[in-house]
Amino acid sequence: MQFITEHWEGIIALLALMISIVTTIISFYTFKLQRTHNIKSVTPIIHIGQWDYENRLFVTLKNVGVGIAVVKKMTIYNKKGESKTCIYDWLPNKLAGGMNYKEYWTPYSEFVVQPCEVIKLIEIPIDTSKHDQIEVREKLRRILGQLTVEVIYQDIYETVMPTQRLELFHFLRFSKLMELKTNVE
Repeated sequence: MQFITEHWEGIIALLALMISIVTTIISFYTFKLQRTHNIKSVTPIIHIGQWDYENRLFVTLKNVGVGIAVVKKMTIYNKKGESKTCIYDWLPNKLAGGMNYKEYWTPYSEFVVQPCEVIKLIEIPIDTSKHDQIEVREKLRRILGQLTVEVIYQDIYETVMPTQRLELFHFLRFSKLMELKTNVE
């Protein structure tokens, strides 16, 4: 007790120093956690979708994350490894049977995909009452089924995100069924 009464000012100063050191450590750790949280809270997640209906074919690019996706490069490959920058470049310029492309995306440079934004890379409506359009649809399915979409993107902090790649094999499912049906008969 005598030591405490004689050196109380030094003890208080030492305790204040220890408290300030602990407070600094806690503040640094909290800052680090907050920064990690901020980075994770603006993470984009790109999803490539393939949609094959009787009356419509389309491929979408959607940001299902919560942050802005900066697409640095989008490449469309065929089975031979040849590449182009958009799906439209792989398809016929003019469609038979009075068909037209409803939408197509031709990104020749970087572009941004906002959270929840959907970009239709290609959309082709089909009138199923017209036989020639059904034939064109089957031809387009065979072409699309040979393609792979690859998207390289990053977040707003310029962190490179995992490359998204999707083979559009879903469009071949009807062709495979028709082949099986023909082989069975």
